[in-house]
Amino acid sequence: MTRVLVLGVNPFEDLPGYQLLSLLKSSGEYEIIAADDSAPALAILSRTGTKIETLPHPSEDPRYFTGLVANICAERSIDILLPGTDSHLYALASCLSDQPQLGRLCPTLEWLASQSLLNKLDLQDWASAFAATPTRWAFDDEGAARNFTSDSRYPIMVKGVRKGAVKCDDELEAIVARRAILRNPANQGPGGGAYAESVVDGEEHSLFVLAGARGERLRTFSFRKLAVTQLGTTLAARVNRDLPLDIDVDGILAELTAPTVLELEWRKDGAGRSWLFEINVRFPSWIGSLDHYGLRLLEDYMDRVLHSAPDVASASPGPAEGSIFYRLPQSGFLQLEAAFAAPSGNGRTEPTHQGYGPKMPLLWESASPHQFRLK
Repeated sequence: MTRVLVLGVNPFEDLPGYQLLSLLKSSGEYEIIAADDSAPALAILSRTGTKIETLPHPSEDPRYFTGLVANICAERSIDILLPGTDSHLYALASCLSDQPQLGRLCPTLEWLASQSLLNKLDLQDWASAFAATPTRWAFDDEGAARNFTSDSRYPIMVKGVRKGAVKCDDELEAIVARRAILRNPANQGPGGGAYAESVVDGEEHSLFVLAGARGERLRTFSFRKLAVTQLGTTLAARVNRDLPLDIDVDGILAELTAPTVLELEWRKDGAGRSWLFEINVRFPSWIGSLDHYGLRLLEDYMDRVLHSAPDVASASPGPAEGSIFYRLPQSGFLQLEAAFAAPSGNGRTEPTHQGYGPKMPLLWESASPHQFRLK
C-alpha cells in the first residue's frame, strides 16, 4: 500500500492539504499520515483514524522543520510527500540540500531548488518571461505606502510572499493589509515578507495542468471564477475551455524537469489580453470539489512520482463544460458518535449528492470552513 505524508491539514483553515487528505481517505487505498502545527486540529482528525504527526510551523525554523519531515518519511517509509501549503513547499525547497532524499518523494522540490524559486514572488518573477504579469514593487516598510500615493499607483494588491492577497485603494488600506498579512505565520521567519502589485481588472480564470517528467501536458482543467473571497480564494466557478492564448504555457512546461502540478491564475482585461497574476506548483484548495476526477488527478500525479504510469495523457473525462462548482460553509450541532462514524460500505466510498462528492463521516462534511459542491 502506498504511504502518503500530507502536510498542512488543519480542517478549520482553508488549506489544500485538508482537501488532499479528504480525497485520499475517500479512496481507502492509501496509508495516510497527516502532519500540521495545530495540535487541537490534529487531535480532532485523529478521531477519524488518521495517523497524526505534530510539526512546528515551517516558518519558525525551516531547517529544523525539514529535518523533522525527513525523519517522519524515513521512520514511516513514506512513498509520496504532499506539501499542502506554500509555506511547507518553499521551506522544504529552500532546505533541500540538507535532506536531498525528499526530492524523490516530491520532485517539485528539486525543480524549485534548482531554479532558486523559494517563494511566490520568485515564481512570479520567473513566470514573467512567459506572460504579461502585473508590475510588482517592494513593500518592506509602511513608508512605501505613502510612496505608492505619490507615484499614483493605487489601487494595488498587497501580497504575502507565501500567502494572502488584499486589494487596497489607498495607503491606509495598504498599511492595514500589510500588517494583517505579516501576522500570518506563513509570511514570517526567514524569507518572509510582503510586496505590492498593480491591479489588473477583468474576468478571472484558472488553468490547472498536470505535467510529466519532461514537461508533457498530460491533463488540463480550466474554469472561470464567478466568486472569490477577499483573499482571492475561489468560492464559485464555471468549467470552460477558455485558454490564455497570450500565455506561453508550453514554454512554462518546457522548463520543468519533474512531474509537476501547475495552477495558472490569470485575468482577461477589457481588451482581451491575458495577464498571469499568480502561478502555483502545488494542488489548489479547490481540488476537493472535483470529486472522483479530483482524486484521479491526484492519483495520476502520484503514479508519475512513483514511475508507475507512462507520461501519456489519460482519456478519463473531467467535469462537463458549463458545470459550476461552489463552496458552502456548514454549521450546526453534531453528535460525537455521528461525527466520527466511518462510512458504510466496502472500503471505497460511493458518491452522494446526486453523484457528486465523496461519502464521508460527518466530520469531513462539517469541519472545513468551505465544503465543496459540484453541479
